[in-house]
Amino acid sequence: MNHKFPIRAFVLMFVFLFSLGAIAKKDKEKKRVAQVVMYGNIDPDPEPGKPRPDHYTRALDKPRLVNKVGEGMHGFDISHYQGYINFDALATDPHAGYLYMKASEGATNKDNMYSTYYREARRVGFKVGSYHFFRGNYSAREQFENFRSVFRDHPQDLIPIIDVEVLARRVSIYQYMERLQELLVLVEKECGRRPMIYTGQRFYNLYFAGTKFVGKYKFMIARYTDIEPTLRNNDDFVIWQYTGSGYARGVRGHIDISKFVRGHTLHEIMF
Repeated sequence: MNHKFPIRAFVLMFVFLFSLGAIAKKDKEKKRVAQVVMYGNIDPDPEPGKPRPDHYTRALDKPRLVNKVGEGMHGFDISHYQGYINFDALATDPHAGYLYMKASEGATNKDNMYSTYYREARRVGFKVGSYHFFRGNYSAREQFENFRSVFRDHPQDLIPIIDVEVLARRVSIYQYMERLQELLVLVEKECGRRPMIYTGQRFYNLYFAGTKFVGKYKFMIARYTDIEPTLRNNDDFVIWQYTGSGYARGVRGHIDISKFVRGHTLHEIMF
């Protein structure tokens, strides 16, 4: 008889703990739903399963030819994800003409491959630009200083890009957009040209359409399908990033690839 009580107590405790876990999971999902209703999906757009910008991915063993959609000049967006790149091989692709590389993220993160990529890309003749991954939970001034500290000693061919794709927790959409606007102004004063905004189709339609940003700033829009992005009000954009998992000569693993659309050309984003 004595051995039954511990077993019964263990079973009751297991049921109790399981119930607590279920309740906590349900509460978390309720908060998640409420957040989506208020702010929209906060997952990285347009590829929710994509690793966070500050995480590395494992490279593939064999580089392949670049994926292409349509005609015209194509370009690449790179960061430390790509690891070693053979730029001599990358430059042999006949459609590739421009390259944006990650310089910084938030207030303190700097891409540790930036200087290497910049030097090699310039050596083989790519038109080069830099981008900053915007984090709405940091001030515009902090992010600007971080971005500038990376690119200021590297002459640029292309206007800078501010990458806007993830909302910030506990930051209202109003404050988020105000910080973004302030950052854009600071970058424009520093560079003498308005930067371009990168975002996904969904993010644009939720947060940019109908705002003061439209018509003032150029946009690169990400949509990873064979169908060109569709923006509210048929808003214009310059570049379509059509894949986040393309392949290119000289690159191990995936690479982001984009192309000019709607009659837009390289000279529009040149300094």
